[in-house]
Amino acid sequence: MTMNRMIKFMLLSALLFPLRTYSQIKEELKEKQMEQVIESIAGSEDVDIDNSTLLEDLTTNAENPVNVNLATEDELTKLNLLDFNQIQNVINYRKKYGFFVSLYELTAVEGFTPEIVNSLTPFVTFELPSDSVFKARGKLRENLISRVKFSFPLARGYRSTSEGKAAAYPGLPVSLYNRFHLEIPEKVELGLITDNDAGEQFFNGSNKWGFDYYSGFLSCKWKGFVHQVTIGDFLFRAGQGVSFGAGAGLGKSANTLGILKFGQTLRPYTSTDENRFFRGISAILGSGPFKLVLFYSNKNRDANIIKDPVTGSSSFTSLQTSGYHRTLSEIEDEKSVNEQVAGGYGELKFNKIRVGGLMVVQQFDLPMNAGTSLYKAKSFSGSKNSNLGIDYQLALSHLQLFGEAGLSRNGKAGAVQGLIWHAHPQLSLSAYFRSFDPGFHALYGSSLSESSGNCNETGFYTGVLASPVPKVKIFGYVDIYHFPWLTYNTMAPSSGIDYLAQVDIACSRKFSVSMKGKYESKPQKVTGSKGIASDYDQKTTRLRIQTDYNLSKRLSLRTRFEYAGYNFAKDDENGFLVFQDMVYEPTLKFKIWVRYAWFNTKSYNSRIYCYENDLLYTFSIPEFHGNGQRIYLNLRWCPSPRITAYLKMGCTIHNGESSWGSGNDITAGNQRTELRGLLNWRF
Repeated sequence: MTMNRMIKFMLLSALLFPLRTYSQIKEELKEKQMEQVIESIAGSEDVDIDNSTLLEDLTTNAENPVNVNLATEDELTKLNLLDFNQIQNVINYRKKYGFFVSLYELTAVEGFTPEIVNSLTPFVTFELPSDSVFKARGKLRENLISRVKFSFPLARGYRSTSEGKAAAYPGLPVSLYNRFHLEIPEKVELGLITDNDAGEQFFNGSNKWGFDYYSGFLSCKWKGFVHQVTIGDFLFRAGQGVSFGAGAGLGKSANTLGILKFGQTLRPYTSTDENRFFRGISAILGSGPFKLVLFYSNKNRDANIIKDPVTGSSSFTSLQTSGYHRTLSEIEDEKSVNEQVAGGYGELKFNKIRVGGLMVVQQFDLPMNAGTSLYKAKSFSGSKNSNLGIDYQLALSHLQLFGEAGLSRNGKAGAVQGLIWHAHPQLSLSAYFRSFDPGFHALYGSSLSESSGNCNETGFYTGVLASPVPKVKIFGYVDIYHFPWLTYNTMAPSSGIDYLAQVDIACSRKFSVSMKGKYESKPQKVTGSKGIASDYDQKTTRLRIQTDYNLSKRLSLRTRFEYAGYNFAKDDENGFLVFQDMVYEPTLKFKIWVRYAWFNTKSYNSRIYCYENDLLYTFSIPEFHGNGQRIYLNLRWCPSPRITAYLKMGCTIHNGESSWGSGNDITAGNQRTELRGLLNWRF
């Protein structure tokens, strides 16, 4: 090699190395945020639609980073990471000082802490305007995603239990999903989704028209008074989620400052939850500091229908949210109740404060019958509900105040009040108070709380984020809550408490350690031998130690040990899980995730949830109990900029078991294997 060629090679290597490192950092931060969001909801009995949508938003934003030097207010809002004041400060800074040179210049903008800037890394770029950038900005984006899932051995539901009797699941044991998306940024957006769960019929039976679930929308944007009109399926969010599903926010998680909900009030619907969305027409009107959102939705929802044996009249006891339509009973519940929702949300923004007002009416074609159980005495019954609400955000340089108060049709109220205070570059605090009357009805409510439904709860949450010394971060929260009326799990009004503490230590650029502890004590009823129920405190303790080691630019390792303790009445259980991850990226086009895990817990009570890397726009939070092992391999291959393929294979072994599962989902043997594949084609 000549001296000139050697010099050129060294210069090229020096230029490419930081770009490669920055790309890796963005990828690692994106995956870390995804994992944090997923594990924050892993312990929930149901995954909230706002959370699944948030995960999709994170992935979409990472796939299509926002150029801060050209971004409009709406584009910055879609990041779901900045409040209205921070967005205005970015735009004003850009007008006053010109374009941003790098991510770190954002720290000079009022309201941006190093922690906020770091969270933006995976989702933004800072390209300087040029003809090519402006051309790309208005370019048509099209992509098609196809996904297939299959698991074996086959569950009992796919087989006939006796001669001449049909299988409980008449469909194929394969899950099929397709999504087409077309967008001209800030002009037109079009989407179509088809989905068929395993066991659901396909082009026959109850699904003669093909897939079990279809979803689509057309959304158009303008720069005038009529800003956006969406026809088809959409999501509506408002305020802090007291009355209606709110914008992005992690809730209770290691991100102890993630309690503020913010984001778009209206957005097209692109997820696969078959019930908690709206279908109809919506519009965003207004200009300058004023915005008005109007919408109307008319769709059928899954519900459990019952008939009065005396009068013969029909009602429904609950709204189903699983989206499964496999068995006869599930098919009977499918789209059995019509729901109409209409409303509006007005927003007024000033320099430091934003105020919003909500009015929504909800009508079912059948009445809801909550039943005669005492704990449901204050639950919603009837065919009509309405919600009024008012919310605000006050954003000062180092302090954010926010809150919302809502009223349901029966006159009962719910309210939240919170603050985030960046007291020092190395210390931030958060606090959040909520109070929901037992009779407050918000069927689409979604705010930070211990229970779902925004009712029958008061609580106070406080969190801290500290960096006492370089390379060390401390996260923690305490949440104290009270149920003023009895619940499904209790016999009387009761209280609980939840603690979390986490320490992250970046020992070097290649090696980091994380230690996490979580304790919760919540009431639970137990029926004694004489049939008399009493409440006891159910106590769970979780301890985790995790190390991350980047051996090279292409190979990294992760090791985790997690302990779970459970104490309730006379039961005292312990369990643990250990896993070893390896992430290998031999080329820019190919990436491999491998995990081996070993778990040993006494029963389901001491179960452990564990995040897994998965296919694009999907996530896995399997739970492990008993004694066994888990192995999975996840591959991502990008043969060209237009095509990305994913393949995942996972196998779980339960030692000493002859069968697995319950009901129609029982499988023979002690192991279960799943295969998943996805193809993302960008036109």
